[in-house]
Amino acid sequence: MFLRRTIVTSHGRRYQYAHLVESVRRESDGRPVHRVIANLGAMDDVAFDNFKTSFDASRMGKRVAVVSSAKPTPAPKPQANLDYLDLALGDELWRRWGLDVVMRDLVPRGETEVSAVLVVEALVLQRLVAPDSKLAATRWFPRTALPELLGVAPRQVNNTRVHRVLDQLEAATPALMAKLPRLYRERDGAFAWLAMDVTDTWFVGHGPELAVRSKTKEGIVSRKIGLVFLCNQSGYPLRWEVIRGNCSDSVAMTEMAQAISGLEWVGDAPVVFDRAMGKSAHIRALVGTKLRFLTALTRTEFCTYAPGLPWAEVEGLSCPDPSELADEAARRLEAAGMKKVDERLLVLDCGVVEPVETKEAEVLDAEQAAAPAGDPLARAMRTCRDLEQAVRDGRYGSHAAAGAALGLQKSVFTKYRQLLGLTDEIQQEVSAGRAAGYPLARLIRIAQLDPEAQRVAFESLVRSAPSRKRRPIGVPSRDATETSAPLRVRVVGYFNPERFVEERKTAAQHLERVSSFVAELNAKLASARAKRGRDQIIAAIDRQLHKDDLIDAFSVSVEEQEVAGARRLQARVELDEAEWRRRRRYDGFSVLVGHAELPQSASELCQLYRAKDIVEKDFQVIKSVLELRPMRHRTDLKVRAHVTLCALALLLERTLRDVLGGKHSPEEALEILGTCKLNRYRSERGPSVYTITELDDAQRAILRKLRLPHLADDDYLGGRITPR
Repeated sequence: MFLRRTIVTSHGRRYQYAHLVESVRRESDGRPVHRVIANLGAMDDVAFDNFKTSFDASRMGKRVAVVSSAKPTPAPKPQANLDYLDLALGDELWRRWGLDVVMRDLVPRGETEVSAVLVVEALVLQRLVAPDSKLAATRWFPRTALPELLGVAPRQVNNTRVHRVLDQLEAATPALMAKLPRLYRERDGAFAWLAMDVTDTWFVGHGPELAVRSKTKEGIVSRKIGLVFLCNQSGYPLRWEVIRGNCSDSVAMTEMAQAISGLEWVGDAPVVFDRAMGKSAHIRALVGTKLRFLTALTRTEFCTYAPGLPWAEVEGLSCPDPSELADEAARRLEAAGMKKVDERLLVLDCGVVEPVETKEAEVLDAEQAAAPAGDPLARAMRTCRDLEQAVRDGRYGSHAAAGAALGLQKSVFTKYRQLLGLTDEIQQEVSAGRAAGYPLARLIRIAQLDPEAQRVAFESLVRSAPSRKRRPIGVPSRDATETSAPLRVRVVGYFNPERFVEERKTAAQHLERVSSFVAELNAKLASARAKRGRDQIIAAIDRQLHKDDLIDAFSVSVEEQEVAGARRLQARVELDEAEWRRRRRYDGFSVLVGHAELPQSASELCQLYRAKDIVEKDFQVIKSVLELRPMRHRTDLKVRAHVTLCALALLLERTLRDVLGGKHSPEEALEILGTCKLNRYRSERGPSVYTITELDDAQRAILRKLRLPHLADDDYLGGRITPR
């Protein structure tokens, strides 16, 4: 005997009936014939399996059968797995800073069903955990737990609303930047120091009006904009400004320095600037802001501010072993009076000084006073002659340093130096005022002629009617120079032995590259198939020298020489030993210039300037982790709003870094937490049911470190989320 089951369907329902069956005979073909001897009625799966097990045990002569556990009921499948724990952390940091309250005061809700503040938060968190375009944000939002955390329906975050919110955010950005310093100081106290720098970003497509086709800081030629950035000692963003792609770093930082000068929250905190501000004209501008600034000089200014720098002690130093070279350089400079702070830092405190350029400028002002009143061209001529002589006398290391002494940009001074191509007689006449009122461009064209033609052209010029008198760009007016106060600044020199070795090694590699290039070029020119002319050969060498900025360090000539019995053109490249020594003079050295009232010691100022790379790390985070670039916006307004989103995301990233304390990087922590999902189940009655993925040990450890274990509690979820 055995059990058999039949299934009957009626009105959409299935019924199971059990029957006791026995085999009575077999047909001729061998198939058995069965008959039902008892109907056991309706029976569910468990009862049927129990009966079947009993019959099986009876056939084997057993009185007891061990029944296996019933088949488990299949677990319900989640309707969706939503990104949760990394976003819940970002939301917690956002609320800890009170940004929800700040933004609510700055961005009005208006008549819309969704607060713009919630959309701003969603866009900031997207930049933090999954940076992408704004269009991608509208597709990303429904796949996350943000609709539940923020109480916003997924359909309400659409492309139209996102761009409307960007407009509101851009309008609120100035007020936001005014409130951020208060938030930081309420938590951490007064700022220890501030740092300012400039970066750039490029565009996909044409970009906005501010975008200009130019070379980025990474050497990519593209349409770009600039970004000026100010942060505190923790890397928290304080101010940011979008500027035109062709605006110079020094102009942009000067304008921001003037904008923050006198603000209460700046106080006496030192403001550290990039080396782009390390020229006399920019230093004068910083002194005028009254900020307690600190910057590093460009090398062309070293001799102006720190003539006592002991560079001669290591000028000719060489050694095959890099470690021995660094040690010997440090030993010599320590013996020369520099203070050793650590293995990478030797310091020379020059105190508060009045730069050499100020005294030179006073002499030039006195000499220029003899020039006819209102004749700026005569002033320019006398300035060029006197500074040219100053370079020859060794008072300045280069023409660029000489021009910077009077605040002239390199391009402007280069233009004025063309006047020195005039004959000495004509130069004296111009200095005496005979060319008053005539355009600079006309005199430059005359300077390009041979001496006899210069005299004829100059006489023809002065016989014509002069143009409207105008002061050439870059030449200080007489009144301005006579009333300017002497420049007094704090100066500190320092030396890094490791950088000294690296710069010497790099210089040697540059020479080797030039030598190899010339050797290969001459080998090609020795071939009978060589077709290059003299001009082409010189141009090829110039291009190679230009790669390492060595054009001024070599003299180039092309001569015919006997090669394998034939006359061939051969290039000859000779190193200018004096220029090369000048270039190597300050290897390993840096000179810092700051406000005269900076109270820090020399070594503290060096450490402070070195710490400014926190703003450079901010740029790295914005560019890589938060993906500031490439941009895809087409209007300046949207670009500014995008930068504000990146700045707020940077604040959350830096806050997370500080709380983690180095155990994990913010990127690692967010990646680890990102695997914890919010699972949504469909409910036949009422709203959806939610549960989170079981935490692993790494996730628990991070939440304990952040003191946020409640983010994984069921009670927290029950009170925090709004089912969609």
